[in-house]
Amino acid sequence: MKKLFYLFIMVLFCTFGSCSKGGSHIDEPDNPDNPDNPTNVTLEISSTDLVFEAKGEEKEFTIYCNADWTITNESDWCTTNITQGNGYGRVVVTVEAYSETEDRNTNLTVKAGDKTKVLTVTQKHGDAIILSKDKFDVPQEGGEIAIEVKSNIEYQVSIPSKFQSWIKQTPESRAVTVKNFSFKVSANEAYEKREGYIVFSGNSLKDTVYVYQAQKNQLILTEDTYNIPSEGQDITVELKTNIDYEVTIQPNAATSWISQISARAIRTDKLNFHIEANTESNNRSAKIVIKDKNSDLSDTVQVSQAAKGMYAGDIVFETEQDLIDFHAAGHTKIMGNIIVKGNGIRTLQKLGNLLTEINGSLRLECSTLTSLDGLYGLKTITDSLIITKGRMTSFEGLQNLETIGGSFKVLASSSESLDLKSFQGLSSLKSIGGDFEVNASYYYYLTTLESFEGLENLQTIGGSLKVIASSSSFLTALKSFQGLSSLKSIGGDFEVNASSSYYYYYSSYSSSLTALESFEGLENLQTIGGSLKVIASSSSSYYYYYLTALESFEGLENLQTIGGSFSCDKNISTKGLSQLNSVGGNLNIYFSSEGLENLVRIGGDFIINYSSSSFKTLRKLSNIGGDFNVHNFSGTSFEGLENLKTIGGGKITISSCSSLNSIDALKNIESINDISITHCSELYDFCVLKNIVQNMSGTFYVNGNGYNPTKYQLLNGECSKQPE
Repeated sequence: MKKLFYLFIMVLFCTFGSCSKGGSHIDEPDNPDNPDNPTNVTLEISSTDLVFEAKGEEKEFTIYCNADWTITNESDWCTTNITQGNGYGRVVVTVEAYSETEDRNTNLTVKAGDKTKVLTVTQKHGDAIILSKDKFDVPQEGGEIAIEVKSNIEYQVSIPSKFQSWIKQTPESRAVTVKNFSFKVSANEAYEKREGYIVFSGNSLKDTVYVYQAQKNQLILTEDTYNIPSEGQDITVELKTNIDYEVTIQPNAATSWISQISARAIRTDKLNFHIEANTESNNRSAKIVIKDKNSDLSDTVQVSQAAKGMYAGDIVFETEQDLIDFHAAGHTKIMGNIIVKGNGIRTLQKLGNLLTEINGSLRLECSTLTSLDGLYGLKTITDSLIITKGRMTSFEGLQNLETIGGSFKVLASSSESLDLKSFQGLSSLKSIGGDFEVNASYYYYLTTLESFEGLENLQTIGGSLKVIASSSSFLTALKSFQGLSSLKSIGGDFEVNASSSYYYYYSSYSSSLTALESFEGLENLQTIGGSLKVIASSSSSYYYYYLTALESFEGLENLQTIGGSFSCDKNISTKGLSQLNSVGGNLNIYFSSEGLENLVRIGGDFIINYSSSSFKTLRKLSNIGGDFNVHNFSGTSFEGLENLKTIGGGKITISSCSSLNSIDALKNIESINDISITHCSELYDFCVLKNIVQNMSGTFYVNGNGYNPTKYQLLNGECSKQPE
C-alpha cells in the first residue's frame, strides 16, 4: 500500500506539471509573505530507516516532494550521492566497511520548506548477528512481526518473562544461515503505551529488537518539534486520534506569543497556531499539550523560536541589494548556509559586520569579489568555508573568525583564477574540524600563493591537510609551510601532491610546486593521524618539473607518529624526521644517511623500490607489521637492520638487487612463512636464513642469484658458495 501511495503522489506531480520547473505548478508551494519559507509543501520519503551490514554497501530511498529539498548528514561514514534537489528524487546511500563491535547510527534529515523527514541509518557491527529491522511499532489491536536474522554464529532467541504474556514466538523457518522469525503481539487493552524487546544473543554478541505498541485510545502527532524563525509564522499540527482532547499552552506566559487559530469544524485533525515575532535577544521555547479529557493520555508539541537577529534557512547573495536587505533585517546569526556567487559583488561591506555566527557553510563563488570586508564580526562557521572563485589577495575581513567546524577548502578548479598570496586575515583561527585543502586543478591557477602566513594561531586540523597541484603550472610560488607554526596535530592525511593528471605535448613547460623547498613552518607538528604522502610523479611516463626544489623533510623535526602509511615517490633525503618513532601503515620512501634514527615500528609493509641509499639510519627498527619487500636496491648489504626481529606479515621478498652480496643484517628475525630471493647476481651466502627456514611452513624460493640453494641444501649446511 505504501508503494501505491508514493506512485499516486508521483502521478499527481507529473499530471499537474510539477515534474519539471518549466511546467505550470498547480500544487507548487507558495507563501507570498515569505517566499523563502513556503507553507503548502508536501514531503514524503519511501523509508524511515535503513539497516546496513558491516561490510559496507549501497541502498536507496526515494523523496516525493513538490518543492526544493535538502539532505543534512552529520556523519563521516555515511554518504549520499546528492544533497539537494527538487521534486521527485532517488537517493543512493553509501556506507563504508565497519569493523567495530557495536552498531552505529546516524540520521539523514530531509527538509523542504516547513516540512522535515528523518531517515535513520544503522550499520551493524562486525561479527555476525544482523537483524533486518530492530524496531517495530505495533497497533493496539496487535498482529505479527517478522524479523530476518543473518548470522555466522550460534545464537539464542529470548523474550524476557515480563513480556511473554503479549509477545510470543511462532515456529521458525528451516533456513540455516538466514532465518526468519515471526512473533505474535497480542492486542493492548490498556490505555497506556507499552514497550518490550526480544534478545538475539551468542558468542558474547547481542542484538535487540524493540517492540512498541500503541494504547487502546490513540493520540499520535505526526510531528512534535517546530523551530520557528524570529519573525514568527503560522504552524499546523497534525494528529491522529479517536478521543476528545483539549489543548493547553505552557507555560502560561507563552500564550502572549502563541495563539490557536480557531477552525469552524466541531472536530478537526489539524490544529493551527500563530507564533508572534520574537523581539527579544534570546531564543525561547514552549509546549503545546494535547490531552485526553477522560484520562492521562497526552502528547506534547515542542516549539522553539529563534532570537531576534537569527535567520533560519539558506541564503544566496548575488547582488549588493541582497547584502543591503540582509543587513536591514538586523540578522546577526544564520541557521543555514551562505553562498556568495555571480558577478555582481565586489565587497561584502554592505553586510555591516553584523554577522557573528553561521550555523552552516560559507561558500565564496563570486569571480568579482575582491574583499571580505563586512565580515569582521564573524567568529564561528559550524560547517565549511569553501572558496572556488574570487579576486581576493588575502582573507582580510575574517580577523575574528576562531572556528571552522567543517572543512576549509581553497579550490582553483574552474576557468576562474584565485589571486591569493597568503592566508593573512585569519589570525584568530584556532581549529579546523574537517579537511584543510589547497587544490589547484586547472591550468595556471593559484600561482600567486607564497605561504600559509596568517594562520599562526591554527592548532588543530581534525581532517586532512592537502596541498594538491594536479595538473600543469600550479602553486609555483609556494615555498614552504611558513605560517603553521602552532599546528600540533593533523587528524587525517597530510598530502603534498604535484602529479599531473594530463599529458601535454609541450610537457617540458609543465611545472607544479616547483618552489617548495621544505616543510619549514611545521616545527611543532607532532602527530599525523592518517598517512603522509609526497607525490611527484605524473600519470604519464614523462616526469617534468614537479617538486624540483624539495630535497628533504626538514621542518618536521618534532613529528613523532604517522598513524597511516608513509610514502614518497621522489628521491629526497629523510633529513628532518629524527623524532619519528612509529609509522602505522606501509613505509615506501627513499633513505639517506640522516633522519629516521628513532624509528622503531612500521605497522604495515616495508617497501623499497629503486633505491640507492642504505638502511644505516634504521638501527632502532625492530618491528615490521607487514611484509619485507625490497626491489632494485643498489646497495651491497642491509646494514642498519640488525635489530629487526619481527616481520608480522611473514613474507620476505628480495628481487633485482644486482649489487647485494650480504643479507647478514637479517640474522635476528624470529619467524617467517615465505621467502623469495631472485635475480641478485652477487649474492652467494644464505647461511643467515638456516634457522628461519628450519621452522618455516611456507615457501622458500631462490632463482637467478649468484648461488641458488634448495631448502634441503640450506638445511644440510650447503648454504653458501664462493663466487666463480
